[in-house]
Amino acid sequence: MTFMRKITVFLAMVLVSLLVAVGLGFGAEKAPAKPTINLRLGDVVQPTHPMNVAAEKFAKKVAHKSNGRIKITIFPARQLGDDRQLFEQVQQGSLDMGEISAAPMGSTTPLMSALQLPFLFTSWDQYVKVMKSDATTNLLKGLEKNNVKGLAVYNAGFRHFVSVSKTIMKPEDLKGLKFRVAETPLHLDIFRALGTSPTPMPYGEIYSSLQNKVIDGLEMDLSAIQMEKHYEVAKNVTLSRHFTWPAVLMMNLAKFNALSAGDRKIIVDAAKEVISENVNDIADIESKAVANLKTKNVKITELTSAELAPFIEATGNIEQKYAAQDPLIAAFVKYARSVK
Repeated sequence: MTFMRKITVFLAMVLVSLLVAVGLGFGAEKAPAKPTINLRLGDVVQPTHPMNVAAEKFAKKVAHKSNGRIKITIFPARQLGDDRQLFEQVQQGSLDMGEISAAPMGSTTPLMSALQLPFLFTSWDQYVKVMKSDATTNLLKGLEKNNVKGLAVYNAGFRHFVSVSKTIMKPEDLKGLKFRVAETPLHLDIFRALGTSPTPMPYGEIYSSLQNKVIDGLEMDLSAIQMEKHYEVAKNVTLSRHFTWPAVLMMNLAKFNALSAGDRKIIVDAAKEVISENVNDIADIESKAVANLKTKNVKITELTSAELAPFIEATGNIEQKYAAQDPLIAAFVKYARSVK
């Protein structure tokens, strides 16, 4: 090969390399970056309450799984309204997401009554197994007829009797007391069966109603008794554990369906991962709350199994009544009763 031929071959190879490089650098189109998604989530509880803590953990998991692309801003402490108002906003789409107590939804759909049937849950181990089951998934899917996507159930803890003037030891002690209940048919049924005069009112009105003797007592979880300072005006707490206080993490159905399949999976997976963490937080918060309430001169009374039996008997017909309202409720109850 002559010198000139070598030069020609070399230059040809250089030219080919340059053309390839240009083709790789400028010919191929880069995939457009996915847009940032900003979502708002409302709840009614204080920032340190276990339900809001669960919402914050959910938002962090979503941000992590999406590399910061899906951002959820949380508005706690009734900033956007009470439970009923939040539920309506999520249904209408004016609010993207809500963590909404199951009880106030009872007037709209009977399905969520399944989560609060009296004395259905006896331990957190049982509760977690049920919340992660197909029975709960199917129950939440039933909410889609109300234009919301149920993602997971979080909790505030077991509920207990709180009284201004006396310790509740037996159903007869509740007779005639004006007891604050959530605005839902199930709670009215439960506390009528227990002999109280149930008095529905919004969560935010409890303290002033106790203070002004509008009500004689209420049923509440330990976290809220402490954080809402109910103990200042009601000094008797009976650890009855008659049901837990669940809240449904939900999203407007149309907005959920408008997301890509990948983004929907991120949100669903993150929501379910928080269930166990939420229960672990509750156990820690409740033990600290009992100790703290005792320092506030609150009388804490724990009922034995024998002492609880009359309360269970008094409310025994309610489970059957609500299970008959929908096959999804019946299936949920049957599964929950089978789990130990």
